[in-house]
Amino acid sequence: MSTQRLPPEDIIGTVLNYKYQVLQRLSQGGMGVVYKAHHLMLDAPVALKILLKPESEEAQQRFLSEARLASKIHHPNTVYISDFGVLPDGRPFLVMEYMEGPVLSSLLKKQPKRQLDILRATRIAIQIAHGMQTVHDKGIVHRDLKPDNIFI
Repeated sequence: MSTQRLPPEDIIGTVLNYKYQVLQRLSQGGMGVVYKAHHLMLDAPVALKILLKPESEEAQQRFLSEARLASKIHHPNTVYISDFGVLPDGRPFLVMEYMEGPVLSSLLKKQPKRQLDILRATRIAIQIAHGMQTVHDKGIVHRDLKPDNIFI
């Protein structure tokens, strides 16, 4: 990938780090863009999150340190981070397991008044709490927890 900052659409079709072929853009949030990619060596789909802006050297090191810790988390209520790094233009990236299925925000949109049955909401909240406890036990603060990032 070149050292200039490319618009999100311009990386589709490119190969990142010699092993991740970027296939399609999945979503964009306040912190980054998530793509579906193909791990060429493992012949498997992955999710690739690239932060929107280049970071300072200090911020890059903090990101890499947190990503290193997060990659050690294996829990059924968290996404597995398999790789991470910094692009030549200074933007950090994460490679995560690719997940399909509904997210909490889409489930809430289908509900009257955007409310879930109390029992279902409690079960989902407990699973979120278990996942976040595992993350916090590693000293990591999840900075992007929202209904769009919670798979049901």
